[in-house]
Amino acid sequence: MTTPVCLSPLKFYDDISKQYHRRSYAFGHISPLITQLQHIPPFQFVLSTSSSDTITLQSAYFRSTETDQRISDNLASELLETGFDIITHHDYKIAVYYGNLPIQIEKEGQQYLELNFSNNRTYYSEVFCFTNALSDCLQIEYWNETGNFYLKDGVVVFPDNFHFKLWLKSEIGKPDYNFEEEGTKRLGYNFIESQVSKKVYKFNTVVPEFICDAMRIIRLCDNKLIHGLDEYEALTFEIEVDWQTQGDLASVTCEFETDNIIVNLGGFRFDEFKGGDYNQDYNKDFDNQ
Repeated sequence: MTTPVCLSPLKFYDDISKQYHRRSYAFGHISPLITQLQHIPPFQFVLSTSSSDTITLQSAYFRSTETDQRISDNLASELLETGFDIITHHDYKIAVYYGNLPIQIEKEGQQYLELNFSNNRTYYSEVFCFTNALSDCLQIEYWNETGNFYLKDGVVVFPDNFHFKLWLKSEIGKPDYNFEEEGTKRLGYNFIESQVSKKVYKFNTVVPEFICDAMRIIRLCDNKLIHGLDEYEALTFEIEVDWQTQGDLASVTCEFETDNIIVNLGGFRFDEFKGGDYNQDYNKDFDNQ
């Protein structure tokens, strides 16, 4: 079996041994996905590369990170009620959970999901942590409206109302101010033709590999909302990954720009481009006669 294509913040595997904290270089250290209490984050993963397969969700359970035992009743009906679906796209069957509605759980703490399907396949999620302590976190909400993303043996789909959501322990730091200029040099003087000023926001977070994988597609999405003390609609999004010495965590520096650009067109006024006669006499040449 191969790991299903999954670029969601909540990643799924076909074998429990593939969970990140079980890898040798993690030494059992769990760095869970931060999750708002009563909300399983939206996820999707490829179930089958044959669109003719008939697959249904049979059962779902929360499992303990300490004992690996089931710690809940069957959650399948609750997942279906709060937005679980299996959709067909070309040759793929894709499990999609919208996560827009709360589920009935009041206990904070770490756990992971076990999903069992009618084709006798079982999938296990990465470890996540339900918490109400989100005041020191940023939330990134991202989705695409102009199409799906394709990769080998899989696809990331964006049906209506599906948004990825990722909580990160971080805050917006001190910004950079960048300037771009175009001009002409004559007789030792620089004559500025246009100037652009940009404000670039930054934040840093420490996350495991499966979160880095999910963050790859933020830049590709049409819509990128960053919720903190303020809400930012990002036009660009860059990440720089620096692996730490212990091996299982990376320090990720993120930069993004919003629509706060200031433009100086070197003496030209925007109202001069609104149309009209080129010499303002409005004679026959204005009507192309």
